[in-house]
Amino acid sequence: MEDIARFFSELSSFLLEDQDGTVKPQEFSLSDEVKKAHEELLTAEKYFQCVTDPDLVDHAIYTMEAARRKFIYLLKKAREQGITSGKQ
Repeated sequence: MEDIARFFSELSSFLLEDQDGTVKPQEFSLSDEVKKAHEELLTAEKYFQCVTDPDLVDHAIYTMEAARRKFIYLLKKAREQGITSGKQ
C-alpha cells in the first residue's frame, strides 16, 4: 500500500498544472536523472549486502538489477546526447 501511495505522490510531483489548468510534464535534467539512478543503484547494492532472509535476498537482487538497468539506460541516453560528467 505504501508503494502505491509513494508512486502517486511521485507522479503528482512529476506533473505540473499549467496556468490554463492543463497538466504538463515537469522539466527534468538528464544528468540529474543519471545521478539519481546511480544513487538508487548504490542503495540497492547496500541493501543486497545487508539482507539475509532468502525472500529478501530475492527482492534485493530484483531491485538491484532493475536499478542497474535503469542506470545503464540513462547513461546510454546521456552519451547519445553528448552529456558528460565533466570529470576527466
